[in-house]
Amino acid sequence: MKITYRQESTLLILDISGPWTASGMHEAIGAARAEADKRKCRNLLVDAREISFPDTEATRFFSGERWAKLFDARFRAAFIVRPALYNGVAELVARNRGANVAVFFEDGPARKWLDEERA
Repeated sequence: MKITYRQESTLLILDISGPWTASGMHEAIGAARAEADKRKCRNLLVDAREISFPDTEATRFFSGERWAKLFDARFRAAFIVRPALYNGVAELVARNRGANVAVFFEDGPARKWLDEERA
């Protein structure tokens, strides 16, 4: 997976692309946490519209689990995905383990949710 980062004020924006494998996502989530810590950002906008379908359905589960393990409720993350890619598993797993995440199909609603959470 490839990740690029940019920052807008206190918002860390991640653009993720490439094949969605369990090992690749595990590494990407760890790198995202390190970058969030380095930049002292607790709000993340993750644009994942350029990732592939996961290599297995279990990869969705393990991705949500890994996110929640590294990004507890102090962090807020809005994910932007393609509608065809979304089935809710990764989001549900992350939320059930305490992560503060939401998934959107467009940038505007994702940013609005993040802004509402900060208010």
